[in-house]
Formats: sequence, structure tokens, C-alpha cells
Amino acid sequence: MLLSAGGQLLCWRPQPARRQCLQSIRPCRSVRAASSPPADLSNGASAEQLLDSQSRGNSVHVPESAASSSEISGPLGELRDELLQLKDMVSQQQRDLQRKDLTVSQLQNKLLQVQQELRKKEDAPKGDTSSSMRPLEAQQKAIADRRGLGMYDARYHSTSQGATPHDLRVLPRRIILVRHAESQGNVDNFAYSYTPDPQVPLTDRGHEQARAGGEQIKKILQSEQEAFKLFFYMSPYKRSKQTYEGIAAQFGRNIVAGTQEEVQLREQDFGNFQDTAGKEREKSERLRFGRFFYRFPNGESGADVYDRMTIFEDHIVRDINAGRFSNNTNLVLVSHGLALRIFLMRWFHWSVDEFMNVYNPPNCAPIVLERQPHGDEGRAGGPVAWIHTKALYRLTEDSKEIIKGCTDEMCSTSVMPAGTGEIWNSMDLQDIMA
Repeated sequence: MLLSAGGQLLCWRPQPARRQCLQSIRPCRSVRAASSPPADLSNGASAEQLLDSQSRGNSVHVPESAASSSEISGPLGELRDELLQLKDMVSQQQRDLQRKDLTVSQLQNKLLQVQQELRKKEDAPKGDTSSSMRPLEAQQKAIADRRGLGMYDARYHSTSQGATPHDLRVLPRRIILVRHAESQGNVDNFAYSYTPDPQVPLTDRGHEQARAGGEQIKKILQSEQEAFKLFFYMSPYKRSKQTYEGIAAQFGRNIVAGTQEEVQLREQDFGNFQDTAGKEREKSERLRFGRFFYRFPNGESGADVYDRMTIFEDHIVRDINAGRFSNNTNLVLVSHGLALRIFLMRWFHWSVDEFMNVYNPPNCAPIVLERQPHGDEGRAGGPVAWIHTKALYRLTEDSKEIIKGCTDEMCSTSVMPAGTGEIWNSMDLQDIMA
């Protein structure tokens, strides 16, 4: 008989001298391992009691002739001893397996209890539990959501359910749109015929406008007398970069949290080097075809700009929800006239007809979208789990005056159905979300 280091039976083969004795022994009834169902602890019995009771019913039977005689000697006696050892070994293995079955059963019962407790917590009404939360629990909750500590948390980089944070301070305080300052193309259409559109620079007056725009933005941000930061997105076109430089120069380096160049914020492509006479014919043709859907040769249509602006906004909303612009950060987007109009169209879900009624903003005039509501933003359990991030921003009254053709209903929010703007604007967003 060959045993492993753990006492398990690997192989049992009688020696040649014992084979004759084996033939004279009456065959064993059975060497069986009873297969019993998993143990049930519900009746209060201990695991050891169940193991003992089950092991008595799962014994290994030996030949009656060998078991009845205690004076057997020689090869037959050795065979009896080996069979008894085999019996003890199998019984021990049965007890080990049953003990493991009991352990698995206990773990399954424990898992079921935990699942039931979690369901009860999910079904319970969500109230203000801040007063009953212990300090350690509050700290653990804050660490679990890094956005509560003012840090970026990629786990929330999504616009799916649960992405909009309950604490609105995670979101940027404002989103400020700025059309580039006056460029050479604004004062001389022939500039596009000999200068690539991305390389058209600002005029001297444009540089002055950029600096004045920075002072105007500073005045808006300092009105609340709170510490703030700026994060810039800019078109890669030269006139947009120069506008950014003029604005950023009005703030200290510790105020500018970051800058990022975004190709999707570029101007609508009207073609390569633009022949002035040919471009006039194309613009006339655009009026007959439809300004929004007309695609310039080697260029884009307004619908093409809409598509790339959709991609940009989807990405920036995910960054916003993930807390990239928390701690009273203000986003500043330096772009172009039509691109900014389409940004607002996509943000507020304007129709094509509504878009066509809106005009480009003036050069370097800040257009401000403010986060709503203003107060009681950090209370437990709220306040905006069911509202999309975009609907938490509204154009300021001053900005509505800049965007000619934009009505209150178009530039307030996108959370309510069309036609309910007046009712919605007369209500407090916090009262609705409470």
C-alpha cells in the first residue's frame, strides 16, 4: 500500500504472496462513501455533532471473516490490518469533505444575509443622515469619492446614471465663452485669399480687445469675493491663441489652473485659400440651399460643425462630472463666432430654426453660463441626482443681451419640455429639486 505525505491513498496492491489468501476471503460487501446532502445548521446542531453522526453511517465495511477473528495471523492478518487502515483513511477523508461542505454552506448563508441587508438599505428612504454619521464614516465616504476632496476621479468619467454629483461644488462655477478678438480677416476679406485661415492674426485693436476682455472676466469673477481659478480651452487658430494670451495676461499664474488646445473648437472650414469672387458665389448659393446644411467645397457645413461640437461637449461633460474643474474653477472657451453659437445650440438643444435666428456675438465679449443653484449645494442626499449636468447652467442676463435673437426660454435650461420656459424661469431650481 502506497501513501502520500498527507496520508491519502495513492495505490493499494496486495503482494503476490497474499493473492492466494485474498481468493479465500469472502468478497467485501462494499467500500462506499455515502453522498449526503449539505449539512443544515438550522436545527441548532453543531458542525462536529453532524460530522460524527454522518461519519457513523459512512463507514467502510471489511470482510466478516476478517472482522470476526482477532487471532488471524500471517498474510491474512496483514491484509486485515491494511483494510482497517484503509477504512480509517476513507472515514477521515469523508469527514474533511463534509467539514468543507459545512463551511461553504455557512458562507452562502452569510452572503444571503448581507445581500438582504443591502437591499433594505437601498429601499430605505434617503434622508439627511449627516447628523448620525460618525466622523470616521464621513471620512471614508469622502475618500470613496475623490471628487469630495477636490481631486479628479476617473470612475465618474461618464454621463450615465449617477455621474452628476450630489455636491454641485464639484462642477465648474461658470463656463465662459469668448469669441476671438478682432482679426485681419474681420477687417479685410482678402486676407483669406493669401493667408491660411488658421494663421490669420489679430489686429492691433484685437490685442487691445483681448486685454480688455480679460479685465472684464476678472471683474465678473471678483464680484463674489471668493478665491477662484481659470481653466482655458482654445481653438488652435492663431487669432484664438492670441486672444487667450491677452486674457490670461490679466491674471496671475497661480490663477490659471491649466490650458488645453482643442481642434474641435476651430472655425467652420470654408475651404482652403479662399478666392473672394468664388466665395461670394458660394455664399449666394448657400442662401438658396439652406445656410445650416450647405457644405462649402473643400470645407464644412454648419451640420458638420454641430457633429464635432457634440463630441467635444460629451467629453467635457464627462471631465466636469469627474471633478476635473472643482474648487470654484471657471472654464473659459476661446473659439469663433459660428462655433460658439453651435456650442450653445448643442448645450441648450436648440432647433435649427432657433439657431438661424441667433447672431454671432461681438469679438471678445464674454458670454457667461452660471451654475445653478447658488446656495445649500452640499447638503446630504441632494440636490440634483436626476438632472443632467448641462441643465444646471443658465446664461446670465447680461449674456442674453449679447446673444441677439436668443429668448429666455432658449437660454435658460434644457431640463423642461419646450413651451414651459416661463413657468420654469419663475420657479426656484432648489425648490423643484428638494
